Amino acid sequence: MDVFPWWTDAQKEFQKELSEYVSKFMPRAEEAYWERRFPWDLIKEIGKKGYFGAGVPKEYGGLGLGITGCCIAAEQLGRLYCIGHMFVTSHIGGYHQILFHGTEEQKKKWLSGLAKGVLGAVCITEPYYGSDAAGIETVAVREGDEYVITGKKRFITAGGVADRYLLYARTSDDPEDRRRYRHLSAFVLEKGMPGFSLEKINELIGFENVPNAYLNLDHVRVPVENRIGNEGDGWNIMMGGLNFERTLCAAVTLGGMIEGLRCIYNYLQRRVQFGMRTIDFVNNQFAIADMIADYRIARLVTYYSAYAMDLGLNMPVEAAASKMFTTDASLRLGINGVQIMGGDGLTKFYPVERLVRESKIGQIIAGTNEIMKLIIYRLGPLAMYEDLVYPWRFTLHPRLQVPMPTFEKSPFAGQKVDEENMLKLFALNYRIHPGLYMTIEDIAKEFEAPQEKILEVLQAMEAKGLASLYKDRRGRILMARPTYKALIQAAPPEYYRWFPEWYQDEDKF
Repeated sequence: MDVFPWWTDAQKEFQKELSEYVSKFMPRAEEAYWERRFPWDLIKEIGKKGYFGAGVPKEYGGLGLGITGCCIAAEQLGRLYCIGHMFVTSHIGGYHQILFHGTEEQKKKWLSGLAKGVLGAVCITEPYYGSDAAGIETVAVREGDEYVITGKKRFITAGGVADRYLLYARTSDDPEDRRRYRHLSAFVLEKGMPGFSLEKINELIGFENVPNAYLNLDHVRVPVENRIGNEGDGWNIMMGGLNFERTLCAAVTLGGMIEGLRCIYNYLQRRVQFGMRTIDFVNNQFAIADMIADYRIARLVTYYSAYAMDLGLNMPVEAAASKMFTTDASLRLGINGVQIMGGDGLTKFYPVERLVRESKIGQIIAGTNEIMKLIIYRLGPLAMYEDLVYPWRFTLHPRLQVPMPTFEKSPFAGQKVDEENMLKLFALNYRIHPGLYMTIEDIAKEFEAPQEKILEVLQAMEAKGLASLYKDRRGRILMARPTYKALIQAAPPEYYRWFPEWYQDEDKF
């Protein structure tokens, strides 16, 4: 498997070692999958090797390979199905939160346990709150040196088998705290605490030997020293770990993708139809090409995101994109793999149909892919502001009379901002961008004038039926365009006419 040029020698060696180690465990992992048995034997052996501590700093018993190391481990262990999911959920259930927000005592206690393979889980989702995580209803009330926690959690991966549960609960009902997202706190609960029990195990579309649970909390008493950060820090702790969580979810998905691709490629080489190997049919070659491209692109964006975070950069767009793209690509790989394998692809004797089901889960857990798209849309344009904003303005080419970028000063610069000049600008913009509004910023740049005066003129023109204004919910004017009445008043019909040279005069009217 390829390494990236920015990986350290230790990270490269770690992938080589772990890849070989994982391959030897494939038979036992598949056996556990078919038996729907949780593979405690494999978990314990891998824990003893220290692989669960890939990203844990060395001073807490880990390998100190950073987020990149975590992703390498997730990808390779993801080939072992359940093991990969346990690695990921153990990390999103405490690694980042404790490493960056925990006390020294908490780090020594729980990070060292993680490095040894002690399983963990994260508890956010509730029966009535999923993507709307800020609304969770599980409450934690402080009583002396303890918090009393009551509520329910659901869709908790590793529920029951995990020993450590990172749980978010409401610690304030103050409207001001809610407005400032200071109403939640983070706690570490441990299996066996009185009142903390397993309520239900879900039967999901996939996750055959990966337990996914409902948890019940009935006045569970949790020591104050089990709180991560200060009271009210829960939302910030949760949000701070999401970039790591999404990148790690992408990485574990890569493990399933490569095993699916391996299966499909080998199958097509050995399947003969119509006197030809099915891999020699060009449509199947195109399908394999798409799968390889998807896998390599997904791997690149995932490890770039991890590398940037190891450098201390905040990468919300890249993390969301890696999770969204990788899980979508994995589903495409599975669906197309089933199709080109035909009837065999539908059977559970090949891991390709499993990839379809697992990928659908991947599109929903750790934030749905629709939430990922919202994040990318909201933060992406900010991150790419200089790339998305025109460094020039548009005008009509004096000879060709077609829209053309220019760095020349606007002819309206310094002109009086009044109805007459606004109509002229509207008419010109209609010829350049028919069908588009002008933003208030666009107009201000053309006149090199303050927006207050522009808004005053536009409102007066709206009252006369010369301008149509686009406003937000608060009534603020964001954009403007001319009405047909304005275009007629601004210039004669000949001004707006344009025909390419090849167009015949006899066809004009």
